[in-house]
Amino acid sequence: MDPTTSGASGSASGPPPGAFAGPPDPSLIPSIPTDAANTAAHSFTAAAITLNIISFLLFGARLWTRSFPVFHMGWDDYVISAAWVLVLTNSILLILTVPYTFGGDPSTFTLADVIYSNKLAVLSQPIWAWSMAAIKISVAGMLLRLEQRKGVRRFLWVMIVLQVVVSVYGTLAAVLQCIPLHAAWDLLGLITDAKCWSKGAIRVNSICIASFNIVTDVIFALMPVTFLRKVQIPFRERVVIGVLMALGIFASAASVVKATMAANFGLTEDPNLEGIQMGTWSLVEEQVAFIAACIPCLRKPFQQVLQHFGLVTANATSKKTGATGYGRMNATTGVSNVNGAIRMKSLNSSRAQSEEDILGGGNGQQVGESEIWRTTEVRVDLEGGNSIREKM
Repeated sequence: MDPTTSGASGSASGPPPGAFAGPPDPSLIPSIPTDAANTAAHSFTAAAITLNIISFLLFGARLWTRSFPVFHMGWDDYVISAAWVLVLTNSILLILTVPYTFGGDPSTFTLADVIYSNKLAVLSQPIWAWSMAAIKISVAGMLLRLEQRKGVRRFLWVMIVLQVVVSVYGTLAAVLQCIPLHAAWDLLGLITDAKCWSKGAIRVNSICIASFNIVTDVIFALMPVTFLRKVQIPFRERVVIGVLMALGIFASAASVVKATMAANFGLTEDPNLEGIQMGTWSLVEEQVAFIAACIPCLRKPFQQVLQHFGLVTANATSKKTGATGYGRMNATTGVSNVNGAIRMKSLNSSRAQSEEDILGGGNGQQVGESEIWRTTEVRVDLEGGNSIREKM
């Protein structure tokens, strides 16, 4: 049968316009990024790869210093390890949103590619939230090892709980921004019964989370000042250690930039550029926070570099121990007999070594309550039965 004819009369007729038309195929709809978006995408990819290499090297160095020559990994090291997995996963997802930066032709980018990129960006949001929480929880764990005051320790635990609460909120906000969730990347509006947050609500949510990160970054950056004042090391070294532990302030700077951009979310004429810029600063904030969390644990190699350039001086190493030793020397024979109870063993060697990695416990300063000065009692037996005792 001729498809253009129908009916007994044989008169020509065809289907009404759009009778067999389906939803538009997004793979056939060009969505070429603007020059500004293309440039921003290449900058984002370069920054992501560079920062991931730096963070991986510092993370590996941190694990090495905590494992050799003595294994003394703490729970904060395991948390930062989980954070590294999340940071890497988030970076991969965000890099995949701009595939044309790896030699592809951006002119072939279609709406289907944009939809897929939006999907990856939405899925990366809860991963980013938990990576930031894990990084700051690790920093809080490091500070808990160094800080002995009960009030400050309670405050650090409150900060840990807040990080978990905000991460749970961020996860729920990401998965509930649209119901059903796949409506969040439905750029064609095919899901007519979807309920999604307005752009204004998304702006407010982003600004609130960014503000929380700014405040917590500043708090964690300034907290080392509270105990570095009491550490008995040269002022110049205290400044160097304080700067290393306060590098998280740069993460708060990235949060400020992102909060400023979030205030203008959905108000520009280039949503593709807008999304790339938000993703860039989210990744920078995450990577800088991770790097800042690893660097304080590399005090020894940093101190060696600074000593090489004459910025700090090496102090004489003082002997410390967690036990009291007693020795006896015979004045006639000159033979000393050290009691078998003398054992150079720290009350908590793992914790003491971890503190030394950060504050340099071997340079004569008081690091924590787990270390005390060694006290040796010497008894000298003189001829005639008299003895002299002296504590050293």
